[in-house]
Amino acid sequence: YRFLHSLSNLGPSPEPNLTVLWSKLHPESFKQYCAKVSIDTSSIQYENDDLMRPIYGSDYAVACCVSAMRVGTDMQFFGARTNLAKLLLMVFNAGKDEIEGTLLSEPLAKACKEAGIGPDDKNKPLDYETVSKLYFDVALPWMAELYADTMNVIHYSHDVTSYEDLQMALHNSNVHHFMAFGIAGLSVVADSLAAIKYDDIYPVRDERGLTIGFERRHPEKVLPTFGNDNNHVDDIAVKICDKFHQELSKHELYKDAMATLSVLTITSNVVYGKSTGSTPDGRVMGEPFAPGANPMHNRDKNGAIASLSSVAKLPYNSCMDGISNTFCLTPTALGKKTVERPKNLVSLLDGYFGKMGHHININVLNRELLEDAHLHPDKYPDLTIRVSGYAVRFNQLTPEQREEVLKRTMHGSAIASNSHLSSIPHCECFADNPTSVDLALSPTLFDDESDVEEDPEVAPVIGSVHSLETFSSNDGPGIRCLVFLQGCSKRCKFCSNPETQCIIDPFKCPEVAMSDRDVVGVLKKYEHFLSPNDGGVTFSGGEPLLQPTFVKSVFEKAKDMGLTTCLDTSGHGNPRIWSKVLPQTDYVMLCIKGMDLKLASFISGVSEENNKRARELAKYIRDNYKNIKLSLRWVLMKDTTDTDKELKALASFAKELSPVFTHVELLPYHVLGKEKYEMMNLEYPLEGMEPYDYQDAVEVKEKLESMGVQAILADH
Repeated sequence: YRFLHSLSNLGPSPEPNLTVLWSKLHPESFKQYCAKVSIDTSSIQYENDDLMRPIYGSDYAVACCVSAMRVGTDMQFFGARTNLAKLLLMVFNAGKDEIEGTLLSEPLAKACKEAGIGPDDKNKPLDYETVSKLYFDVALPWMAELYADTMNVIHYSHDVTSYEDLQMALHNSNVHHFMAFGIAGLSVVADSLAAIKYDDIYPVRDERGLTIGFERRHPEKVLPTFGNDNNHVDDIAVKICDKFHQELSKHELYKDAMATLSVLTITSNVVYGKSTGSTPDGRVMGEPFAPGANPMHNRDKNGAIASLSSVAKLPYNSCMDGISNTFCLTPTALGKKTVERPKNLVSLLDGYFGKMGHHININVLNRELLEDAHLHPDKYPDLTIRVSGYAVRFNQLTPEQREEVLKRTMHGSAIASNSHLSSIPHCECFADNPTSVDLALSPTLFDDESDVEEDPEVAPVIGSVHSLETFSSNDGPGIRCLVFLQGCSKRCKFCSNPETQCIIDPFKCPEVAMSDRDVVGVLKKYEHFLSPNDGGVTFSGGEPLLQPTFVKSVFEKAKDMGLTTCLDTSGHGNPRIWSKVLPQTDYVMLCIKGMDLKLASFISGVSEENNKRARELAKYIRDNYKNIKLSLRWVLMKDTTDTDKELKALASFAKELSPVFTHVELLPYHVLGKEKYEMMNLEYPLEGMEPYDYQDAVEVKEKLESMGVQAILADH
């Protein structure tokens, strides 16, 4: 506590490099304190004590950046890293450096010639089996031998000329030695090999026959990329680590050292990238690699939990020198309220280390702050961030290094993200404003790869799903899986997800089809993250009550797993529909468009009668399901929904909903979805309306509270 508290009373600092050895056995209060300090300072790294203690015993410590060693017993020889991406390019260039053209590996040159890879192959796609065999069976063994010989020479020469006898006197007599090797560009190579495997990739060569780029036959195809919990590419990354460590371990090392491997770059990922040509994954010449074990910038599109799960698969037994994961989150990604955020960060850490992840740097920052600090470094002399393996003052990084940090994925709040669905030509909408669509039981439309035990006598329930986000902390308690359903019965003017409005039959459009078993498979996959702090699954949309049978089936299975269930709805339907879903529901977030029915009709784009249903649903919950926690969502629009008349009516209605009512959630109007309308060639309904001022929202919150109604407004 005292060491960590120094970051509060002395201010954030890059030194000392503070590491918390994380264990599931730690007291919850200590975990939450660590998380709070991380959120406030971005100065702590975490390593998995439950993973390392069985190997090193209880008397070990972290040396260098992330390397575990037994105190007084182990020491480490260390030296640089292997540029695995450049090594892959040597496979395409017959053992030559792709920039200089210098022949570096004669064995690889011979093997490439025999395989037919070289200057004459530009009119045919690269063959995955051929490239993979050359890389794993020729290039990596050649590199491992050269690397081992180089390290032996370096450390023998060092001991001969500058033996550190004073430091070694502090060790035990019989010292155990590690020879710490390292790799850079892991995610680049994994993504490149996956691109070759799952698309046709053609090398583009200059007059010397060296690659200067790569072209895809099917650029419209979405390829598997590391960081999305996709085994098609994650298994390749695992294979690279295992194979390279196996090859290094074959060689005799100075002082009988044990070969270890790190996936750690510090800030050298910028330098390595600068010296490496274009790669088959789409990375261009000179572009920085991702730091350490991170996915390449902004390729981890399936959310924070999927990204963490990919990195957690990397094998510590092959990478005992450390697997560094530098993770960035916005504050609001961890929850609306400041007090909620440490609990949700603890859930993330518990889940990640429960999956046997080794290391993580936690940065909780707003991108806008980093952008301003990059342009005006003198304004932020104490701004500290975690990079790959240590903390550093942001303004002490070079401009190139700061630019690379700005390009990294910064995981934020969950949003619906499959806007391409709106352009699928054969996915026709039903009527614009249907009163009820209840999708029936039917056989699944695609292969079920989940590990859920199936009852062959019960057919899966198919839903029309827009997208699924594995990490949300703003749509119910804890960390939640957020399922955006496709189709809505309203046309709200402030809608941020217009692409979810079209109601699509999943049996005619497989792109939106998802079974209850598929969703439950995701829940089981990420149960480590979802279980703590009343986390679970939330259905949003679109309008989930358009698909009550699908929602009911998933909710039943989620409850069986011990997860909580949450319904984010605008109040579609009737008691027959509501009674299907509500018995399995723990939380309801009900969006009221306006208290005046004419205003509600104007905002929602449907009749006054239709808008009555939301209020009827609230009263139906009050009268029949007293265990449900009901909150009202209220979008603040200037001089529209923030008038005294509307707020008084809202407060009066909320008081009628006791005992199930908990609070009003205030949602200041924003324009974050505006670009989606442009992409869909739709007119933006609220053109010219400014985003709602936060201070004005604070005043609305105070007004409601003065009327005796609890109101929640997300902290900045």
